[in-house]
Amino acid sequence: MDAPILEDSHTMSTQTTNLYDESLRMLWASSLVYSFAKLLQAGRAGKLDLGNTFPPEVLAMYKEERLDARGLEGENGLSFTKVVEILKLNEDFLTEDASWAYTSSIIEKLRAIEDADKSSDSLFLETFASIDASTQCVYGVVKDIVNKRVTVVFRGSTGGDTRDWQTNFTAQLEDLRTPKLLKGSLKGKLKERLLVHRGFYEYIFNNSLADGAQRYDMILEDIKPFVEQEGYKLYVTGHSLGAALSSMLAFKLAGKNKSWIPKPVVCINYASPIVGTNGFRTAFTLLEKMGHVRYLRITNENDVVPTIPPISLGCTKRFYKHVGVNLRLYDKKFILSHPNSNGLGIVNALRNSLFKPLCCALKYHGLELHEARMNTHKEALENMTLEELYADKKLF
Repeated sequence: MDAPILEDSHTMSTQTTNLYDESLRMLWASSLVYSFAKLLQAGRAGKLDLGNTFPPEVLAMYKEERLDARGLEGENGLSFTKVVEILKLNEDFLTEDASWAYTSSIIEKLRAIEDADKSSDSLFLETFASIDASTQCVYGVVKDIVNKRVTVVFRGSTGGDTRDWQTNFTAQLEDLRTPKLLKGSLKGKLKERLLVHRGFYEYIFNNSLADGAQRYDMILEDIKPFVEQEGYKLYVTGHSLGAALSSMLAFKLAGKNKSWIPKPVVCINYASPIVGTNGFRTAFTLLEKMGHVRYLRITNENDVVPTIPPISLGCTKRFYKHVGVNLRLYDKKFILSHPNSNGLGIVNALRNSLFKPLCCALKYHGLELHEARMNTHKEALENMTLEELYADKKLF
């Protein structure tokens, strides 16, 4: 492994989970959300009978509205044990997806963990919004009753029957209102607005095709009871398009001046496209320095998706810039970096260039290779925490 750019730090008492375990949980959630959404979609379309696999109370709601399981199993929600059981019972349908073999392996790992420790079933699905997946992004909210955290997980891009790809390619600039708590620390136009990717912004905050509430408002409603009344920490995650959306949401929540939102908001995502310009990066870094957000962007070397879009579309041209800590995975090493770290410059620009092998694009972009490479570096990653990285003076 190359010597990490971020090192020699101290662990904060509020963050004890190591980087490997923390990241793997987010990876598995980011993978399972694809299959679960596909089942619900097929059930609504009449392509699949879910009557023998879903709890009756869930079946009664999911066809006409989003799935809200918060009243199930002693008010905890739909247990992840039940979620993986539902997926496994519908395996014949899900095997049509090329990624199912990998998803199935995740299910077996989760089952093995439960078999080894019966008290390990601490995860519960609270809500799942996919009723209008043709026009709006898909997300779920998961509660961990042992680690006291609530996680928002976004699905990545799927087929042409959704707005996902239109969102990806809507790379013009959009104004994102600057959080009030940052206005005094920024200069010029940045005091009022930051420039971000229009497609990603609209998918969460300003979707003209939304029938009812915007996704952002729905997410606030979903998470507020847990973080305000029960003291849960707040995480967001996703893969590909889902990673981009998680970045936007993490920034918005971290910059929100509401006492009920716990800080820091933690975002760990995979294979994220670029979501904002240099001004957005400046504002994001301020939130990092204030301790309001902790962000880990995990990428595979040779994956082209994290290099796009390099520049905005439309009349106004700006270069898009990544934010946060980047864990770049190779077969035999990994590199940790941050835009404010020393020694980046042209080297980091070349790493983020578009010159990547396209012959194996899906392989490098998929979550399976991310996990395989993380497993290769498991011992090193288990000896790090996200807070240790942020405590390193070399970071800023």
